[in-house]
Amino acid sequence: MPMRLRMPVRRRSASSSPTAAMNGSVAPARWLGGILPGEATAGRPLRFAAVNLCTVGVLLLGLCAILLAEGGALGWAAGCILGCFCLDGLDGALARRLRVASPFGAQMDSLADLCSFGVATPLLAYHWLHGVAPDYAVIAACALLAAGAMIRLARFNLLPKDAAHFAGLPAAMPAVILALAILLGVEPAYGHLGVVGALAVLMVTTIPYPKVGRVTASPWWALLLFVAAVLADPLVAFEVLVAAYLVSGPGLLVLNRPRPPAPAVTDAVTVTDAVTEPTSSAAAPAAPAESPGQHAHIAIIGAGFAGLGMAIRLKQAGIDDFVVLERADDVGGTWRDSIYPGAASDVPSCLYSYSFAPDPAWPNTYPSQPEIQDYLRWCTAEFGLDRHLRPGHEMLTSEWMDDSARWRIETSKGRFTADVLVVATGPLSTPARPYLAGLERFAGVAFHSAQWDHSYDIRGKRLAVIGTGASAVQFIPQIQPKVAKLTVFQRTPPWVIPRWDRHKTLLEQDFFRTAPIVSWLVRTAVYLWREALTFGLTVDQRLLKPAEWLARRHLRRQVADPELRAALTPDYRLGCKRGVLSNSYYPAITQPNAELVRSEIVEVRRDSIVCADGTEHPVDAIIFGTGYESANMPVGARIRGRGGRLLADEWRDGPHAYLGTSITGYPNLFMLLGPNSVSGQNSSLLTMEAQIEYVIDAVRFLRQTGVAAVEVREAAQTSFVCEVQQKSVGTVWVSGCRNWYLDARGRNTTLWPGLTRTFRRRTRRFDGENYVLLGSGSAALEHAESRSG
Repeated sequence: MPMRLRMPVRRRSASSSPTAAMNGSVAPARWLGGILPGEATAGRPLRFAAVNLCTVGVLLLGLCAILLAEGGALGWAAGCILGCFCLDGLDGALARRLRVASPFGAQMDSLADLCSFGVATPLLAYHWLHGVAPDYAVIAACALLAAGAMIRLARFNLLPKDAAHFAGLPAAMPAVILALAILLGVEPAYGHLGVVGALAVLMVTTIPYPKVGRVTASPWWALLLFVAAVLADPLVAFEVLVAAYLVSGPGLLVLNRPRPPAPAVTDAVTVTDAVTEPTSSAAAPAAPAESPGQHAHIAIIGAGFAGLGMAIRLKQAGIDDFVVLERADDVGGTWRDSIYPGAASDVPSCLYSYSFAPDPAWPNTYPSQPEIQDYLRWCTAEFGLDRHLRPGHEMLTSEWMDDSARWRIETSKGRFTADVLVVATGPLSTPARPYLAGLERFAGVAFHSAQWDHSYDIRGKRLAVIGTGASAVQFIPQIQPKVAKLTVFQRTPPWVIPRWDRHKTLLEQDFFRTAPIVSWLVRTAVYLWREALTFGLTVDQRLLKPAEWLARRHLRRQVADPELRAALTPDYRLGCKRGVLSNSYYPAITQPNAELVRSEIVEVRRDSIVCADGTEHPVDAIIFGTGYESANMPVGARIRGRGGRLLADEWRDGPHAYLGTSITGYPNLFMLLGPNSVSGQNSSLLTMEAQIEYVIDAVRFLRQTGVAAVEVREAAQTSFVCEVQQKSVGTVWVSGCRNWYLDARGRNTTLWPGLTRTFRRRTRRFDGENYVLLGSGSAALEHAESRSG
């Protein structure tokens, strides 16, 4: 797992919003609200001054480096350049940490780069020309300068440049050229000084930042005026240009400052006393104007963890031509819909975030639903995904068009076309509701935990809960104290393991936020611990006995009744069904108003449920805690490939895909968390991220080779499916119990039966040799052959 040094700012809560902060205690911030950028909170003038002092210090150190190098003090000049790098990094870190921005930030950053690289390199050429410093010293300085360009401007830049325009190499090239000239024994001349100097300035000021397009997009008369000014008086033209460049920062900040929205007039509403969960404070991204018939290079279906992760990595890779189609009005996917009481992840928070957008300041060991939803909304805003997001656009059908080599996507709000289709709906998107005879005659309320009805007041009611999976184990302890009678219908008891969850102190959160290496070490340790569980799940099930002993001990300590304890004891191996974490489920089941029913349900009547043993249980409401349609993947009924082939028909005998990502007969279609790609022991975000990198490499392959589309070979897909099924034999998941990992024939179509590290290694690059290239030429074939070699 690579270490990521980019650390996000902790997301805002409702109490830290600008509206809440604008009170009498922050009068200076309110007074400066129309001038200073950033959040209107207490102490903003001081924080603003601290950031801008660093910004000005960057420029001053760069100027000092120039003066010292001109005087021959190369050592001191190098020290100033090093300080310039450090202050520039501190400037960015403070701006993000203190939530303020400098109106001169980008300009000072550009001038610092110009002073450090664009001027330092010509000065080295000057020393070479006049013999002021020995050749070996100039070569060493060139090497350090080139390394500084690569490191400072690429790998560790807190706000990385767009990879499509800059990767650290251009600014390093002048110093490399100068060093090569010395090594080759080129006779120095003033022409070399001019060439190296012009090249250095050009590389630093033009190549890294995509300004060429802006200049060429200017009106023709503006370009003529600029050329005339330079010919008339170059010095004055240069001074005016520098002044305009510096003023552009605060000028554009004022011009682009968003207008405060008009206060909305809302009617008073009455809030019921029904059981509700706190929702995240972050506002949902606003829906952009609808524009039917749009075309995008890449269309992503779904705005959950998978879809947003794909969008973020595309942005970071410099690919900006994509849309995210989401059926709901907000991001989050499963975590947007799972708003039942007590909803939380059973994966530790340090692993339940993107490795490329880590959040070290989770308040709890295990994240709750509002915290996860807040994190995904923060990612949407932080990476500028709002303009790519199309909320309220439910994908109705997607069909591959052979004639144009594109996907045609019909949504609830219009049509889209795309060259590449990424299906990121995930395995937990469609709730599973079992068939119950007579349910249509039930006079009460019935809903699934993934579609919780908060308008229904459960207090004093007789509730029936069907299912004892992960979601039921979480919401049962939350609703049990509020209902008159709670009847839990259990088909198979789950393995319940203690949940070692606790709230982290503010000191801990600040420590993890300011020490990213510690956060990375904790993440790595938790990853390795969960990865080690693979050997018990797939190699030798006897290794699971310590965990089973822990679960049984947990059951004995919390359930005293021997008969009830026997009913709650699983008769299958731990891991065959998804294990759950809870400290409150067993105590809730043992309460006087709770009843555990093991008999099968025969029918549902108007106000009761009848079981196979003849007992009738009066109920006012039914809550389904029966999980999702993960093994069947209903999205297949909406996708058609070459020749109109419906994916659901292709998956009649069970879902299958190559690397859980590509499907034969469906060109340029990639799935995230598709068949056999979900981790059974670790965070599925790990395999999902591996698939994302695979898809991005595939997109690069399409661009580099010029092919219209790629389609996985049937032989490669068949070989992969057979390999997965062979590896599944002997694993705990196919040891005899009924679980959501298996299809109707009892085959594992959901989980990756091995280490996540192995899956990541299999998807580390796009293997074009296993694909048919459509619309390709000889260059594409040669490229594919070279990659396979």
